[in-house]
Amino acid sequence: MALRTMKLLKERKIAELVAPPKGSSVLEASGVLAKGGDFYVIFDNIRRVARIGAGLAPGSPRHGWFGRRRRGDGYEDIAYNPHLKRFYLLVEAEKHVDGTYKAIIDQCDETGRFTGTHWIDFPFEKRNTGFEGLAAVRWKGVDYLLALCEGNKCRAGRKGRIGGGGRIHVLVRKAKMWTSVAQIKLPASVDFEDYSAVSLKGDRIAVISQMTSRLWIGRLRFETWTIAGRGRLYDFPRTKRGKPRYCCLEGLCWLSATTFVLVSDLPKSWCPSRCGKTGQSIHIFALPR
Repeated sequence: MALRTMKLLKERKIAELVAPPKGSSVLEASGVLAKGGDFYVIFDNIRRVARIGAGLAPGSPRHGWFGRRRRGDGYEDIAYNPHLKRFYLLVEAEKHVDGTYKAIIDQCDETGRFTGTHWIDFPFEKRNTGFEGLAAVRWKGVDYLLALCEGNKCRAGRKGRIGGGGRIHVLVRKAKMWTSVAQIKLPASVDFEDYSAVSLKGDRIAVISQMTSRLWIGRLRFETWTIAGRGRLYDFPRTKRGKPRYCCLEGLCWLSATTFVLVSDLPKSWCPSRCGKTGQSIHIFALPR
């Protein structure tokens, strides 16, 4: 059955809004957060946050860099806790002292000042296939982070590309580590080859896939950390032959009940040339009516 298609409202190349970091000509956007009339964007190739005015107008004084640059390759996603007034910045996975690969959460305050870093106590098989998405939520007075695995069943390689095994870890801070206390299993009907971002709005949860170029929306039961029903799938725009035009979507955030802001990474070497037109960009999409 054909899926309904998301409607593009606006998009810009990120380089039209903020200058690439010194020594680089690319902006590999990998996550986005909407807060207070601005979009906070993070990148695979620089461990720093950009703040972009929601109007996406080139030359706006609202555009610029937020906080100082930190050492490292970059971040995979960004989340914000309004109760603690704290940003969380996700590092996909790095080599831990126990020999495994584990993700890291950096923290900063509302001025961009770095306030701490903590490991996530969950091992991955490879450094480049770890946690890819992040969302913050408070439930019954407890603060949680929801960490989305890139691969199906949190696996790497071919096994991680077998669809229907989407997993989100429910994390709680315990001492100096983030610990997984539950796993949210996405419906098997969410047959994505990979998972690149997660966003919450109340009990509504949204997940996107970079490789499948689709959006899924469902409802989350916080009491049991389970999904109610199968939810609904949407396509991002495709060519007349049904090929994806948006091949690198990596960041997602709700703007309203029907609209989202997304960002796209630099197209991979295996991506068709058409993907370059939408890569390294920020997009506003609406659900189809």
